[in-house]
Amino acid sequence: MGRISLAEKLTAELEQLIKQQLKPNDKLPSERSISEQYHVSRNTVRAALNQLFLRGLIYRSTGKGTFVAERLENRIDVAGSFSFTRQMGAMNRHPESRVEGFKRVPASPHVADRLEVNHGAAVFVLDRLRLADRQPLMVERSYLPAALLPGFDVKLLQGTALYDLFAHHYGIRIASVDESFYADLMAAEDAALLAVGLNSPCLKIQRTTFTDTGEIIEYTESVARADKFVYHVHHVNH
Repeated sequence: MGRISLAEKLTAELEQLIKQQLKPNDKLPSERSISEQYHVSRNTVRAALNQLFLRGLIYRSTGKGTFVAERLENRIDVAGSFSFTRQMGAMNRHPESRVEGFKRVPASPHVADRLEVNHGAAVFVLDRLRLADRQPLMVERSYLPAALLPGFDVKLLQGTALYDLFAHHYGIRIASVDESFYADLMAAEDAALLAVGLNSPCLKIQRTTFTDTGEIIEYTESVARADKFVYHVHHVNH
């Protein structure tokens, strides 16, 4: 067996510290403090922190420092519910949605294909920041076919979840949702909204929502913090 490097040894010691003594969102000491405490170089500290970052044990907030990430078992299951509001309520967390942008535009070929409408058909573009207990968790961009939502306006969303608005204002019932997920690194704009460092790990989510009449009412592209979300699947062998 090869000799354990200083970076690997420090990674193990910091991981033990995180798991045994610190809580989610606790701030880690600075690189300088860790360097002095463990008698290693700043390069060794950076290498160890990078490993912890890649393992999802810590996250970085630009200008604020490095923090302990949520425990894996406590992270939100992105496959657990298609309604963010309902899922947060089930977890006894206070959900909040902030509208970051809203406009009516002609559908691009990509969006038109996703919504199964004609290219250039009118669609609403709704950008929202999703929070739980005032902590930013996810950025969403939803495309909605204007033909199915006459008179739609963001004012209608004040105090109402989008899917509840579909049901109670438009009489539209959600029948099914198709989602796909992939890992990526955050772009600058998303990182700023979610209060994490540039190129932080994230989950990209694409969701297509179908009504009980078979029409597509929503296509959404989301960016979720990887330190707050997990994708859990249970397989049964019959």
